Amino acid sequence: MVYIMEKGGFKLKHDCLCLEQFAQTIYKKCECCGRVRDNFFRLNIKDARTKSMIVGSFDLCKECGQNFGDILKVPISTERTVDDFSFE
Repeated sequence: MVYIMEKGGFKLKHDCLCLEQFAQTIYKKCECCGRVRDNFFRLNIKDARTKSMIVGSFDLCKECGQNFGDILKVPISTERTVDDFSFE
């Protein structure tokens, strides 16, 4: 398992599962629980043999994304940290 920090959030790189956080939330139906709400995450599913081609993806709400994070044993946070700037 490899963790990659990217601009706009984290990205977990697993063998065939890649859990990504959106830079901005998308208001639509969660493909896991079926509720219409803000989606924070996308779970990309890659081909098991080649591990390079995406064969499917799920847009996930906050709760479902946190559940998948628990399943994949990765810390999930939907809060953004902005660097502090000094104008001195």
